[in-house]
Amino acid sequence: MKKKLLIFCLFCAVFLGFFELYLFYLQPNELTLSGYFASMFQAAFGGASDKLIRINLATKDIALYENGGLIKQDKISAAGHPRATPTPTGDFKISYKSKKVISFTGLIMPLSLRFSGHYYLHGLPTTKNGQIYSSVYSNGCIRLPAGFDQEVFNWADIGTRVQIFNTNLVKSAESPTVYVLTAGGLKEPIPSPEVFESRGFKWKNIATVPLAELVNYSTATSTNP
Repeated sequence: MKKKLLIFCLFCAVFLGFFELYLFYLQPNELTLSGYFASMFQAAFGGASDKLIRINLATKDIALYENGGLIKQDKISAAGHPRATPTPTGDFKISYKSKKVISFTGLIMPLSLRFSGHYYLHGLPTTKNGQIYSSVYSNGCIRLPAGFDQEVFNWADIGTRVQIFNTNLVKSAESPTVYVLTAGGLKEPIPSPEVFESRGFKWKNIATVPLAELVNYSTATSTNP
């Protein structure tokens, strides 16, 4: 028993040592170890947040909620490649805020909000020379467009909830109608279960979204039988 305890303590000491090195390497100008763990503690045990960020990777939509009401809906600039570097989906919380994070690849990620592990919402990344790094996909983080990144950074708190999902099939809790969200920002109603299945859709891929989000899409006329 004592031997197992000693091995466990040794493992923890080594882990914390490497973890501290990792943290200071990634954020040499912004991060203190005590500040990081204080943020993590606040996110885990702090009071319930009245703010919510919802992101649909399929349509690149982002919606900000406060006190249950939608306050803004916009687009993200990029997310991870769905196979090579996927952005995680699920329910998260903002656990750390930093004006600058340096990624594994050496890019500077401004106005960063950590929501899971090494994944962040952040502004457009730049090289150390200040050039904006533009690419279709990220390494899993969620990139926000210029201007909106500052707005989200200032608004979000430690503990703000983040919901990330990935589907273009949605419905509201108020109606059984299922819609296909199009790349052009329209919602196409599917007239019947038979049509739904004939188009190869899966029932498990339907996401229930707040009506406040759904009404922001104009209704398209279905061209499919």
